[in-house]
Amino acid sequence: MVSDVRSSSLDDPRTHIHAVGSAILVFLLALLSATITVSIGSSVISSVGVQKGSALSWASGDALQFVGFGIAGVAYTVVSRRTDLVSILLPTRTDIRWFIIGLIGLIGSYAAATAIFGLLGISGAESVIIRRAQSQPVYLLYLIPVTILLVGPTEELIFRGLIQGVLDTTYGPKIAIPIASVIFMLPHFFSYIGEDLMAVVPTLSVVLLLGGVLGLVYEKSENLVVPAAIHGLFNTVQFAVAYATVTGLIGA
Repeated sequence: MVSDVRSSSLDDPRTHIHAVGSAILVFLLALLSATITVSIGSSVISSVGVQKGSALSWASGDALQFVGFGIAGVAYTVVSRRTDLVSILLPTRTDIRWFIIGLIGLIGSYAAATAIFGLLGISGAESVIIRRAQSQPVYLLYLIPVTILLVGPTEELIFRGLIQGVLDTTYGPKIAIPIASVIFMLPHFFSYIGEDLMAVVPTLSVVLLLGGVLGLVYEKSENLVVPAAIHGLFNTVQFAVAYATVTGLIGA
């Protein structure tokens, strides 16, 4: 019945304009809000004595970016009255099961993609995070609370909750998840500016794959807390390994 209603509504061009337009609007609002928040917040950070170019200033700037994402996500949800798109619930046993499945799936997908690229002799790009960490490794430690408290929750709110949600309402998950994953991939490009394009493309393809895994987890769990927790923990593991590598605690 739902598929019949969805199919008939797709005959109306306004349905596509509304769905795609809403997804793009959320994305642009998130970028705009992040830009404004970083601009205003950076001045405040500098005024309290945090040295520009220090690990703390970099981490603070990253935190401000995702505060901006959160502001945009909440504002859109409230103004558009689309609270139905965002499902935030206390975790159940089923959610814990999906958390475990999703985390294993995310790590497994990342490891498999990295291994395949290695066998093919394809090198990935080095992100600005790693470049900064080479001079100030503590930056990676600062990013751990940022990614758990802000990156995971706000990126999942924007890309899975709102963008995937509004597309899912119109097109269903088979279309919504891939499109939302592509949009999720786009802002990550800025982390690789200056890198060889032939290295950036495979790296972003991995981001696209990971976005798809998170989208599938959200679709199955129907609880934004699950992909947000997976996202935060996955990034934490990456930062911890990178820190250990940069500081020589483990071999590169």
